[in-house]
Amino acid sequence: MRHNGATAFSLQLPEVTRALIWTGPNSQVRAFDAAAGEAIVYASDERTKVLTEVGTLRTCLTAEQPFWPGDKLLPALCQRA
Repeated sequence: MRHNGATAFSLQLPEVTRALIWTGPNSQVRAFDAAAGEAIVYASDERTKVLTEVGTLRTCLTAEQPFWPGDKLLPALCQRA
């Protein structure tokens, strides 16, 4: 997908996977399994697996065509001088 000259693609990730990406490395994501009637806790091990899978997917996609994030992006929050 392209918008204003920037390349983007949707990974269409499940909610738990998105939550694991958004949380910090030491956070937990809890999901309720209605069929089993219990909570499932996802932690840093699952987050690491998800980040690895997304990185692999991105690598495959950029091998097919160049990935260009676009112009006029916000500067990084933490930059070393």
